[in-house]
Amino acid sequence: MHFSVIAIVAAVAAVASAQEVNPLYPFKPNGACVNKCLVDVGNKMLPGQFTQDPTNPNFMASLALGHDRGTPKYSMYMGETGPCYAKCPVEEQDLYKSQFQAKAAWYMSKKAELAGNGTTTTTTTAGGPAPTTPGAASTLKMSGLVGAAAVMSAVILF
Repeated sequence: MHFSVIAIVAAVAAVASAQEVNPLYPFKPNGACVNKCLVDVGNKMLPGQFTQDPTNPNFMASLALGHDRGTPKYSMYMGETGPCYAKCPVEEQDLYKSQFQAKAAWYMSKKAELAGNGTTTTTTTAGGPAPTTPGAASTLKMSGLVGAAAVMSAVILF
């Protein structure tokens, strides 16, 4: 019985948390200081194209900077943003770090989904993949996966 209560509480928390975020990109926004670091470096690397708006056609190319591991752009982006956000308030750093792996997984899943749908990826002048906007069906599916992952995490923890 105790197990069921914990699972229900975790599910409610996941739903409540999901309501605080953009359904197209189901994560809490970064704090102002961390966000400034990410945007400043992103704008430097993708001038006029970097965005954090999931409805913008350049969104996936922007996410690629921080999630396409093993690439020179990833190394440069992370090498410049890390020292910057290390100066930010600890609460903001903790939020960023707590979501980073889930954001990376979301990006890789979305990238694979777009490739599997026959979406062509070309190179922009900045060298990143061509952007695409997430569809509503995939957004709902991903939001459900995030909620399920939150429930499973809570169940495993307890």
